[in-house]
Amino acid sequence: MAEGEKSGEEKIEGEMTSEPFTLIEEVGSGKGVIEKIKAGKDWINNKRATVKPWSEFANVQKFSRPKSGSEATKRILQNVYYFQSNYIFISLALVAYCILTNPMLLFAIAFCLAGWWYVSIKNHGQNVNIYGKEFTPQGFYAIMFMIAVPLFYFASAGSTVFWIIGASIVIVLVHAALHIVAQASDEGEIEVTMEEVTVQ
Repeated sequence: MAEGEKSGEEKIEGEMTSEPFTLIEEVGSGKGVIEKIKAGKDWINNKRATVKPWSEFANVQKFSRPKSGSEATKRILQNVYYFQSNYIFISLALVAYCILTNPMLLFAIAFCLAGWWYVSIKNHGQNVNIYGKEFTPQGFYAIMFMIAVPLFYFASAGSTVFWIIGASIVIVLVHAALHIVAQASDEGEIEVTMEEVTVQ
């Protein structure tokens, strides 16, 4: 029993200690990263195919103030589902805006991408020689990490992330609450239900 328990503990310990190094090796050699990039492109293409017409999304004639809190909640739930791809691309536009208008953040991201490209793609995950000194991919990424942390700090990356999240939530909630609810018809198509307008 003691030998069995000991071998089991050694196996678990070996798996726990090998996983981080395996992950670093995959990043350093580019394994899995390119596949994830391709998967991200496929995901964006799928979302773009389900984007509702922007003329419908921004049609002011379909905006009205909800009569009650329950109606506002119903609109939010249904419109978030109906316009989810539109909201995603609006959030991505906010991300692009924040990056392009923040030179320090743009430089920090470009620095990280350039370092990863140099090691993983151009150097094929091999050791890197800088000014006569040889670094393993793991050591090179450690140096990049120590440089990137202050860059992102001075670029206010944390506050930028919170601003993007907050702005996205506000835009989604306001638009979803004001836009007239879209409902499915009997034929399975989506049509917009017009609310009755009472003239006093």
